[in-house]
Amino acid sequence: MPRILLPALAAVAGALQFLSYEPTGWWFAAWAGLALFFFALLRTPTWRMSLLVGFAWGTSTALFSLPWIGSFVGYFPYVALSVVLGLLSMPASWAIWRVGHSNLPMGLRLPGMAALLVAGEALLQRWPFGGFPWLRVAWGQVDGPLAPAVALGGTAAVSFLTALVAVGLVALAGKKLLAGISLMACALVAGSALPLLQPVPEASADAQTRVAVIQGNVPRLGLGFNAQRRAVLQNHADATAELAEQVRDGKAEQPDVVVWPENSSDVSPFTDSQAARIIDEAAVNIGAPIVVGTFTYDNGTQNTMVIWDPKQGPTDRHEKIYLQPFGETMPFRDLLRHVSAMVDRAGNMTPGDGNAVVTTSPKATGGTSSSADAQTTGALTSGASPLKTVKLGLATCYEVVFDGAYRNAVDHGATMLATPTNNATFGFTDMTYQQLAMSRMRAMEFQRSTLVAATSGVSAIIDAHGDVVKQSEIFERKVLTATLPQYEHKTIAARFGLWIEVAIVAFGIVCLVGAFLRHQPRVCRIRKQSEVIH
Repeated sequence: MPRILLPALAAVAGALQFLSYEPTGWWFAAWAGLALFFFALLRTPTWRMSLLVGFAWGTSTALFSLPWIGSFVGYFPYVALSVVLGLLSMPASWAIWRVGHSNLPMGLRLPGMAALLVAGEALLQRWPFGGFPWLRVAWGQVDGPLAPAVALGGTAAVSFLTALVAVGLVALAGKKLLAGISLMACALVAGSALPLLQPVPEASADAQTRVAVIQGNVPRLGLGFNAQRRAVLQNHADATAELAEQVRDGKAEQPDVVVWPENSSDVSPFTDSQAARIIDEAAVNIGAPIVVGTFTYDNGTQNTMVIWDPKQGPTDRHEKIYLQPFGETMPFRDLLRHVSAMVDRAGNMTPGDGNAVVTTSPKATGGTSSSADAQTTGALTSGASPLKTVKLGLATCYEVVFDGAYRNAVDHGATMLATPTNNATFGFTDMTYQQLAMSRMRAMEFQRSTLVAATSGVSAIIDAHGDVVKQSEIFERKVLTATLPQYEHKTIAARFGLWIEVAIVAFGIVCLVGAFLRHQPRVCRIRKQSEVIH
């Protein structure tokens, strides 16, 4: 095969990877794409060419998957990010090439290639600038047969199993039928059968909790910056008032907790008395705690989700821990200011350091109220039962891509999860659908009911199986309500997910070391053009 075709094959592989992501959601496209990528590396004769193949694959995946970034920052930063992600794909590509061309037994060589793909993802989850794991293979498998394995081994396990299927396909193409069938069968059994070891438990009646997600929507045109922010806040308050009226009329059930999106109150109620009054009235009207997205300034500027109780006001809160580089923070600001004036549009926020769990206080909110009280305290009517305590694990917007965000929350007792997000800037692009798939995967991973609250869509309520119970459309005002259970158990992934990722990466590194310790790689051996696997 002409060498020039190898990077082209890798670019096609990146396009197939993109097709596995939502909203297209062709999970099988990732199998074919990774198989094509591995095939190209196995055909690559030199280590230098392996770097080019990896660059073409990483850049292509990003260019197809991330054009929504350009809708905010423009064409140049989007292309630059894609190129950087291509460069960051090169080390894993080289390592996969080295193991693929080694004299290791096939039973180590092929799984080792798959493990090194996960090693590349593990690196990109943490470095540089805190990492950018938006393009992990696992996100494209949310509706595929391998997804249930996320409850056993986290997203790293799903990526590994997908890569195992891919190397199995390559083995089949090389007429290594036994190896190919064995690898694919192992992956599919692990994805579909082994999760039976970790079923979602039966929820008790006491665990059933009424939740409400508010998508207030944003005004699109005709307002200045400050007016726009106040209009967004008012939209969410008005939508909550509509729900409260339905509760009072007996057309809807009283919620135990209401979740607003990230930046639903861009005007901070901690510095603006009018914003505080609007939120307070909304909480009193609905008679339940509202989780509000705003900003706090106790430790610099922090992106904060705060519980606003109808009687106590602001109580528990979560300051966003995983900040978006070049958005909420700006590395090399002074240097890059000479490149683009848009640098100063990025924030200078301070990360939080909490446990990502906020807890409602039903004793202060619910309880028995007189009919007179019901007129002033909202939707609760005479004889109403106390609201249920909700321990809500929060991953604000970008945080959902990081394994440690919800894992930290579940470790600290979260019984439900929520992904409040502000995606109005990205319009009708794929961003919101990609992020929804991530929340669905997290719901499966930790077996928790999960709420996605977006300013402009798509908002959703997701059950512990990762199925969407209700969802909104983009740019519509929508109130989503459902009764879902709270869970206290921990999945295997919640307990050992990090160590399972470490084990997969360690296996790949051992194979890489073994490739160096064995005899000279077989790159220079004369092979038939039809031979794929040595």
